Amino acid sequence: MGKIELVLIKPGKTFTDYRHLIITEATEVCILNIIKGRLYPDKKTMNPTYEPYPTKQETVDRLNELANELRTKGFVEAQREVLFQIPEKEIYVYDKAKWHYEGDFPKELDITQAYVPTGMFITWIIKNDMIGKQSGKNDASDIELVKRNEMTGAQFYRKNWDGVLSSKELSDEADVFAREYLDIHNDLYTAVDFTNVLATGLPTIYHAQDSIENYHILEPIITERYRDWKSRQRP
Repeated sequence: MGKIELVLIKPGKTFTDYRHLIITEATEVCILNIIKGRLYPDKKTMNPTYEPYPTKQETVDRLNELANELRTKGFVEAQREVLFQIPEKEIYVYDKAKWHYEGDFPKELDITQAYVPTGMFITWIIKNDMIGKQSGKNDASDIELVKRNEMTGAQFYRKNWDGVLSSKELSDEADVFAREYLDIHNDLYTAVDFTNVLATGLPTIYHAQDSIENYHILEPIITERYRDWKSRQRP
């Protein structure tokens, strides 16, 4: 397999537009990978598309055609290293359902109950439009179901995120908020709010019912925590 690539950029005041064009050769087809995005001082966005062609020459011709179109729009050729000067954002894992059901989990409960506590927080994140961009695109239809109370956050958590909540699923603001609210060393959400509001009198937090009614009880508590956190972010 061979590879041909070209990077074109167009610097702006606050970000640099870029196109990363890559040709990859497979057994029966050549593929033109067109990655468009923006380079900011602290992050990089990317949106890839793919165009298959039966021959390498057709793929090269298309790459050259597209490159010439971009040059007429002010793009200039650059070294590929320019795309990799920005460090990738750290992925922080807040919770995994398996940490619960593989741990000290009540044997009498269905495994789905392990998704409920974090699932309630995810419901709040979704209803407040604080989902990360990629998940917003990939999970759009189920996000709408959660917003319409036709799917619980726990169900969404299990189906769409495989029971893993990390920073990549959250918006930048939600990520910073969660770093404090879901801090494993000072867990205000599960150990304090969820336990005191929904698990009082129950054997464990996993016995709390996964219901819209329970979410509505917990929702104002999370919102108040967020407002308090938000007020402390202002200079």
